[in-house]
Amino acid sequence: MEDMESIVLNDDDEVLAPAVVVATIAVLAVFVVGFVVFGIGLIV
Repeated sequence: MEDMESIVLNDDDEVLAPAVVVATIAVLAVFVVGFVVFGIGLIV
């Protein structure tokens, strides 16, 4: 079973890499937007 999982993970690496990058950027974007909104809320 471990060999099967390794093969599947290796095959998915090329597909997962972009997905991980997009997910990371999305999380950072949400954090930045939330921080900006929070900052504006403090100013206002």
